[in-house]
Amino acid sequence: MEIVKALEMSRWLVARAAWPDGLDLTATLLFLLTAFAVPAMGYVFMVTDVRAYLRSLRRGLIVARAYFTGIPEWARPRTPASISALGLALPCTEEDLLREYRRRVKVLHPDRGGDRRRFLRLQRHFEQAVAFLREQEPSVAKHGAQN
Repeated sequence: MEIVKALEMSRWLVARAAWPDGLDLTATLLFLLTAFAVPAMGYVFMVTDVRAYLRSLRRGLIVARAYFTGIPEWARPRTPASISALGLALPCTEEDLLREYRRRVKVLHPDRGGDRRRFLRLQRHFEQAVAFLREQEPSVAKHGAQN
């Protein structure tokens, strides 16, 4: 009986000495794979998918732009489009506006070989700019009187 116990003990010790057996090695490799390879693959997929994300973001902005057509007040340029179409910026006077209009009419007038549509667009911008400046004059006078 003692021999059987000694034999069993020696088998246990021999089995214990061959510790990293196949099961332990498999479990260790699976752990390392899970701990390092899976997050690394996640980063690889993330980097390769950034372009698709940016494309989807662009499509989303286009859709959002369809719903929000107006420009918020804080993002509007200070100079109206009609004045900047004449190549001017605020502050400008009616004389500046008239001078620039006359300079451009010499080139764009149909009687001088210019394009009729471009001339009419210039004239429309000029009329809008004059109306804008005349509309702004009373508020400028009010603010000037307060100072």
